[in-house]
Amino acid sequence: MTVIARTGFVAFLALVLTAAGTTQDTAAIAGEVGVVLRDDLDLETVDYHVDGTEVTLSGRVPTLWVKTQAIDQVLEIDGVETVASELSIPEVEDDDEIAQAVGSAIQRYQHNTIWDYVEGAVTDGVVTLSGSVTPDRDKPAELFERVAKIKGVQDINLEIRRQSSSRRDRDLRIIIDQRVRRHPTFSQFAILPDPPFRILVDRAVVTLVGSVRGDVEKRVLEQIARQAFEVDRVVNLLQVGGR
Repeated sequence: MTVIARTGFVAFLALVLTAAGTTQDTAAIAGEVGVVLRDDLDLETVDYHVDGTEVTLSGRVPTLWVKTQAIDQVLEIDGVETVASELSIPEVEDDDEIAQAVGSAIQRYQHNTIWDYVEGAVTDGVVTLSGSVTPDRDKPAELFERVAKIKGVQDINLEIRRQSSSRRDRDLRIIIDQRVRRHPTFSQFAILPDPPFRILVDRAVVTLVGSVRGDVEKRVLEQIARQAFEVDRVVNLLQVGGR
């Protein structure tokens, strides 16, 4: 009987100590969440609740970027395994207003070159970013940040593909670039910050997108791409007009 009683007491004590430890862990997490939200992000309008290893955030934030930052930084706190978001973002009545801002953000992105093609679409405040970009930097993440800071954007579907980083593709870009710059018709466009046509190189496949002034330019640009060493295939999606 004594052994049974002692064993029961030990088990009970263990439960008490575990509960106390859990309470202390919860309090510690709550304290760190408060520091992140109030001091680091200056979010006085966001409330939070800690339940074990899960943190629930609620309230209103100005942009999707602030919402993303709040979730990501809370997830970095030791002991936090999941974050449930009940955060809301002010909506904009007209998707066209968001679309114009998204287009401007893409156009002003300084690393959007002749070798990249990015487009955006907006439905009920949700932006879809699609296209193909060079792998020299994390362009999808940088574009996400730019668009997420636009007021009214509720969410972003990131469908931007990063092109191959192979030496073969890098060499193809160099060869095509030299020939485009030397050609009297296209040399002026190769140096523009927002050229009307784009040349995408991925796994030795060259895709031409955007617009040119006529059918002759369309054929000449395709010919330049086909003459590049080790090109497997050229996909010509150029549209005539639009400049």
